[in-house]
Amino acid sequence: MARLASGVALLTVLDPVGRDCGLTVTAVSSLSLDPPLVLVCVMKDRFMHDTLFVADGWSLTFLAADQLPLADYAARDRHPGARDDFSAWPSRRTTHGELVFTGGVAAVECVPYQLVDAGDHTIAIGRVVRVAPDLTGEVPLVHVDRGYYSPGDPVT
Repeated sequence: MARLASGVALLTVLDPVGRDCGLTVTAVSSLSLDPPLVLVCVMKDRFMHDTLFVADGWSLTFLAADQLPLADYAARDRHPGARDDFSAWPSRRTTHGELVFTGGVAAVECVPYQLVDAGDHTIAIGRVVRVAPDLTGEVPLVHVDRGYYSPGDPVT
């Protein structure tokens, strides 16, 4: 599956004491139009996994190619309860308080819909309550073969 190209998103949520948690994810998909649902797959041993079970909401910011440092920051290993400091990147808060990074190419704000046990992952399904209208990114960040890229020329 490493050869399958995908967009890069940053999943953000607030932990039970209100701290920002973010995780770089590539297993993201649109799931349904009615109701509008998206899914994201999170490994069970990731530091923020259990936070998804108590979150009032979460967001996905689809990162722009110039946000590679942000993707790397949120992909680093850390322990449960670790603090994330996203102050270096332009962002705003959603209705439920989680971050949307305004330099991204797209973002959705979600409320929990369903959590599905899937081996060493949990599939978090969220109902989209808002699509961010205020993002400035133009070129998406792409992940393939364990590396990051920006899209090339269109294939015709």
